[in-house]
Amino acid sequence: MRAAVGILAVSCHLPQHKRSVEDLFREEGANFSADVAARLGIKQVPIQNGDASETASNMAVAAGREALQRAKVDPLTVDVVVEYSIMPQEYLVPVWNMSNKVQAEVGASKSFVVGFSGGGSSNFMVALSSAAAMLSENDSMKTALLVTGDTTIPANRILNPDDPVTVMGDGASAVVLQRDAPGGVVIDTELWSDGNNHDICYIPGGSLIHPDDISLYRMQLDKARYDAFPKAETLRRMSDKLLERAGLKFSDVACVLCSNISAQDEAAMQQAFEDKVSPVCASNRESHGHLQGTDFPLNYLSLTESGSVKEGDYVLGVSHGMGATAAVSLFRY
Repeated sequence: MRAAVGILAVSCHLPQHKRSVEDLFREEGANFSADVAARLGIKQVPIQNGDASETASNMAVAAGREALQRAKVDPLTVDVVVEYSIMPQEYLVPVWNMSNKVQAEVGASKSFVVGFSGGGSSNFMVALSSAAAMLSENDSMKTALLVTGDTTIPANRILNPDDPVTVMGDGASAVVLQRDAPGGVVIDTELWSDGNNHDICYIPGGSLIHPDDISLYRMQLDKARYDAFPKAETLRRMSDKLLERAGLKFSDVACVLCSNISAQDEAAMQQAFEDKVSPVCASNRESHGHLQGTDFPLNYLSLTESGSVKEGDYVLGVSHGMGATAAVSLFRY
C-alpha cells in the first residue's frame, strides 16, 4: 500500500505595495469599463516595487523559510525542492535556476532540486503530483519543499488588453509535503494536456534576447482559442474520473478551490461544480488578482484559516492552466 502524503504547512510571501486595477489599465493603455471590471472581479494586485527583497527568488526563499518554520521541519531533512514557477526568472535557465538558490538559502543542502514549467497555474498540481509520488513510493524520502516565485514582466499585468482575461500580481508561495503527515492528505491528482494549445499563450521575444525592444515581451493570448477550450467542462469530467477512482462521489466533496483568474472564469467553475467553489477564491481574486502559481497555495491557506472545513472533509483543487494543461487534485483534511 502506498504511504499517505500530506501538506504540513503553507506560506505565501506577497509584496506590501498594491496597485489598483484601474491605475494599471491606464498605465498599460487598456480601456477600463464597468463591464470589464465586472468580468474581471479584481480590484487591486500586489506588485514588487523595486525592492531587492521582492525579487521572485528572494520572495520564494522567504516563503520557503516560513513554510519550513510553520511545519517545524529542519531544512537539512528536506529530500527534494520542487519549483513550480511560471513567469521568466531573473537570469536565463538552465545556466541559473531559482530552485538552486532556494535550496541554498533555506539550508536544504541535502536535497536535490527539480522544476516544472509550461502548465500555467496548473504547474502547482503537476509539482504536487510528482512530489507526492516520490515521497509515497521511495522509503528513503520523507519531506519535500514545493516553491514558486513569480513577478510579471513590465507592461504585462493585463493579459490580452483588447479583451482582458485577467490582471496579474506578483508573489511567492511554498508548501511542505511529508509522508505520513496528519492532515491535508493528497489523495490523488488527474493531469491532462492539449498539445494543440502549446502556443495559445506565449511571449514572442523569447528568452529575453531583445532587451532594446520591450514590446516583444508583451504576453500574447489567442483569445478565440482560449474561449473555445471547454475549461470548466474538462475539469468537471476529470474530477468525476478522479473521484470514481477514489471510490467517492461529488456529493462527498465539501468544497472546490480554483485559480483566481477572473469573476467570469469562477462563474463558469461554480456552474460546473454545483456552487461548491469556496468563497475564499473570490475574496483573494478581488484583493490580489491572479498570482499564477501562488493562487492555489493562497486559497488553500485561506480555506484552512477560515475554519469552514473540518477534519476528514474532501476538497478538490482545479486549474485549467490557460487552456494547455488541466489539473485536478483531491485532498482530505
